[in-house]
Amino acid sequence: MKIGVGQINTRVGDFEFNARKILETCNYFKIGGADFAVFPESAISGYPIKDLARYKAFVDKAQDALHKLAPMLPIPAIIGCPSRSDGPSGCRNSAYWIENGEVAASTDKHLLPNYGALNDARNFDPGEDFCAVRYRGYNIGLTICEDIWTLADDNTAKRYERFASPIEYFSSAEFSGENKLDILINISASVFSSSNDNPRHKGGLLCRVSEKIGVPVLWCNLIGGNDEVIFAGGSAYVDASKKGEEKCACLKKFEEDLKIIDTDTVSSYEGGAFDFRGDEDILSALVLSLRDFVDKCGIKRVLIGLSGGIDSALVAALAVLALGKERVIGVAMPSKISSRHSVDDARSLAENLGIEFHIVPISDVVEAFERTLSPIFAGRPRDVTEENIQSRARGAILMAISNKFGALVLTTGNKSECAVGYCTLYGDTCGGFAPICDLYKTEVYRISKLINAKAGRDIIPQNTIDKAPSAELRPNQKDEDSLPPYDIFDAILKQHIDAFKSADEISGHGGLAEEVARKVARAEYKRTQYPIGPKISAVAYATDRKMPVAAKLEIL
Repeated sequence: MKIGVGQINTRVGDFEFNARKILETCNYFKIGGADFAVFPESAISGYPIKDLARYKAFVDKAQDALHKLAPMLPIPAIIGCPSRSDGPSGCRNSAYWIENGEVAASTDKHLLPNYGALNDARNFDPGEDFCAVRYRGYNIGLTICEDIWTLADDNTAKRYERFASPIEYFSSAEFSGENKLDILINISASVFSSSNDNPRHKGGLLCRVSEKIGVPVLWCNLIGGNDEVIFAGGSAYVDASKKGEEKCACLKKFEEDLKIIDTDTVSSYEGGAFDFRGDEDILSALVLSLRDFVDKCGIKRVLIGLSGGIDSALVAALAVLALGKERVIGVAMPSKISSRHSVDDARSLAENLGIEFHIVPISDVVEAFERTLSPIFAGRPRDVTEENIQSRARGAILMAISNKFGALVLTTGNKSECAVGYCTLYGDTCGGFAPICDLYKTEVYRISKLINAKAGRDIIPQNTIDKAPSAELRPNQKDEDSLPPYDIFDAILKQHIDAFKSADEISGHGGLAEEVARKVARAEYKRTQYPIGPKISAVAYATDRKMPVAAKLEIL
């Protein structure tokens, strides 16, 4: 068979755009001689649709787009689209086999994830029937994403023990002899994180599913960023039905890719393209997420407060990689406390990136704030209140520029500082998207160095990388005045946040782990108000860590 794999970047709710892209791709595959085409999960509606699934009008418009598209397709195609159901959610996540201009067969997603970044169990009713299509003498099984994540050694398997398993069904005695499957198709929207990018690996999920069923597996995965989640693509055809003779063809990651896979000519694993590339993939994911958020929201330009520090420098560099220098504005906002190198480093960064750059001093604004508040603050010593006025003055200036010029403010905080509330609400937390909110500080440095290495020159000034990090809200302030060294700090945070370990379970750090855990607990209210940003790790604040605010969390 020649199968056209349409790894496309869809837009949630833009039915016409998605349908047009599917049609154009099918025309391309038709010219290339493909027998049929396969597209990712919910390709008509985009994914995830969240509570849009509960609006009948949304589901009906998606179905209208699907049925309008069907007679225009030049070749058969497998297309995902939500459908109405009589169940409590009123919606199912469905896959359709389109042939001869009409829906010839369909199936619904059976296993609905309710963990991490997705909550399909909230929005969809589970499927009831399985589906295998007969086409040109081939038996083709159809499944959707989570339906194949049920092998005994998968950490998701226990979640679905009481549900019918599509894998068990397609490997049952019913599919033997003339009824034996020739291939299993899985249309997917598998969320990227640095901990789960392994389905394509030799011995990974797709290999094990192929071994279990005894036929090749084609996995068509979504590409693109939608709000907090990133879909990495990397679709693959894997044949591990004969042990020791594994074969695999893989599509690109982090970009749209259209490929016709001839199942008769696929050779063995070549390596490299199937592996997680560490910081290279994280950088690609960050750029993709930022580009898609800005473009899918119809935003023309972005705005960044440049402090001369590493976080804002990285965000600006990511913005240029994602959008181009013409769409990025940098603003330095020095106060009386700001060091000279802060402005110089911000200016050097802007020059290296070639972006529009402005300096807006805030000393007068801060003095006006303090003068206005002096009667009510009379007799009270200066403290963190006055420090935060600086940050909030900067936030107000950025939002005013944003309003005037229609540029989205990018928030520059990292995961380490957000963990313990080392940020000012309505100050440096202002913005509409936070590109590095799931990067620990040590990762911020690594990605910054990678950007310079890939460019072959200093994009991010070396002084910005070398100098001790500081919020510069009081004279001679350093982050390490309030926080442990970041290598130690991040090591504790990764155990406490990513591995859900309480302080007494974190070994090797004594009372420091308890101190850090206490700070994390006290800052929960800040994280609930923080702008959304891309999920990169196994446990991102916005998607994976759901903690109460009004609770006694210091027991952790």
